[in-house]
Amino acid sequence: MKNGLIYTRVSTQEQAKEGQSIDAQIKISNTYAKENKISIVDVYKDEGKSGSNTNRAGLQDMLAKVSNDTTIDCVLVMDTDRLARNTLDHLSIKALLKKHDVQLISISQPMIDDSPEGRFIDTVLAGANALQSQITGRKTSKVMEEKARAGWWPGMAPIGYKNTINPTPSSNLDKKIVTPHPQTGPIVTQMFKDYATGTFSTDSLVKKSNALGLTNNQGRKIITSTINRILNSHMYYGIIPWKDKLYPGKHKPLISKTIWDICQQIMDVHNQHANRTRKHSYLLRGFVYCANCQHRLWAAPSKKMAFNYYYCHKCGKGTYVDVIDLEKQVKRWVGQLEVTDRYAQDLAVAAKQALKDLRSNSQEEEKLLINQKTAIKAKMQAAEDRLLDNTLKPDQFKSIMDRLDPQLKDIEEAINKSTSDYSDKFERIKNLVNMARNLKQTYRDADPDLKRYYLSLFFSKFMVKAGKAVEAIPSEDIKPLLKNGKIRVRVKANWLHGQDSNLQPCAYTNPQVSLWRGLSLLRRYVGVGR
Repeated sequence: MKNGLIYTRVSTQEQAKEGQSIDAQIKISNTYAKENKISIVDVYKDEGKSGSNTNRAGLQDMLAKVSNDTTIDCVLVMDTDRLARNTLDHLSIKALLKKHDVQLISISQPMIDDSPEGRFIDTVLAGANALQSQITGRKTSKVMEEKARAGWWPGMAPIGYKNTINPTPSSNLDKKIVTPHPQTGPIVTQMFKDYATGTFSTDSLVKKSNALGLTNNQGRKIITSTINRILNSHMYYGIIPWKDKLYPGKHKPLISKTIWDICQQIMDVHNQHANRTRKHSYLLRGFVYCANCQHRLWAAPSKKMAFNYYYCHKCGKGTYVDVIDLEKQVKRWVGQLEVTDRYAQDLAVAAKQALKDLRSNSQEEEKLLINQKTAIKAKMQAAEDRLLDNTLKPDQFKSIMDRLDPQLKDIEEAINKSTSDYSDKFERIKNLVNMARNLKQTYRDADPDLKRYYLSLFFSKFMVKAGKAVEAIPSEDIKPLLKNGKIRVRVKANWLHGQDSNLQPCAYTNPQVSLWRGLSLLRRYVGVGR
């Protein structure tokens, strides 16, 4: 008697069709095996899986069994499209089976055998299956595009949402919609708010999201690429992106467009002034450029002399400048700035509002964390009760506690960090007020990280020539404040392009808009969401 395996597969669309269910395939295969004296060693299933992808657990387990068990003589399928709907995949699977002397038996296709005619028919059928799969895929893609155009999210809900049956559909396009997920939706909303403060990196958001129990659609922990994908997605403020086009969505947004725009600005700043951890840290990395070739200056320690230096990698000789000397020059540029008394008052108002926002956000975050902690403790207590009731085995109880204990610890750390973050952000608010009173002194007393924050607030770059910082380029958001006199420059040379020598506003400058942009930028760098 031969030893055989049964492989079955059904796609999501086929699950409801009569005669194609997993149970029906197994029944037909067992009947065939009994009639042909084949002893079934094992049965492999892939439910709700497409045949166009071979990365299926059941299929891979079956192929592993064939490769490692020399007693297997054949594999039974109801028809060949259960194995694959791609010609190359089908032929590759058959080649692997043949390598291990295992016969593929397609019960509904008895004409397929190892004869030349049988192999020809098999190849033709594999091609037909692939064509049918491609046609189905094209139809599906068209339907999904129509759904996106109509304002409905096509496919699996993104993190923070869930797929829902629409109780009042108006057409086939909105029978299935997405709605905010009651657990993960608030976490995603808070993620955007945190990042909009300018004080969270994507790495810190990864840690916090995992502590809150946020997972991707496969149930795995969140990673940095997932955070970046979420922060860049138009979906969360109410837009449906589809094939490089944006359509107004009819789903409920998790954030406002304003918050999303702020996050994009912060990502641009982080990308421009990225400061990766290195053996040697340089305050001006990313801010200083060569005035001759416009390339960013490199920084490195000297191998022959006891100092570090910046230099132009392209121009080379004559561009080397001592790190400490250049930092002193930049400090003098900062010293040329002064905030007017009127604008200092505006900043004081902004600082008070920022503190109000800080308290509100901190309370929301604390509430979210406490709810998560309560939920975890409830699960732990339920497991304890079930253990005492003898409805949970000791090994199962241990497995549950081993999973929940680290989650509880992460939540408690997040609560402690939230308290610490409040203190840190309050310090930033205090620094903002101090900066308005005396920018030069505030910059001089700041630590390196805070100095970089001040530099990125006021400057986009410094142009260096022959060891001298010869020009300062203001940041785009601070230019309007310089133009309408909210912030003044004591030394007027080499500052703004497109502006007269008295630093008078250009004709197109709108003082109200400029003031709003300046205040919003300063509030963002304080580290408080809106």
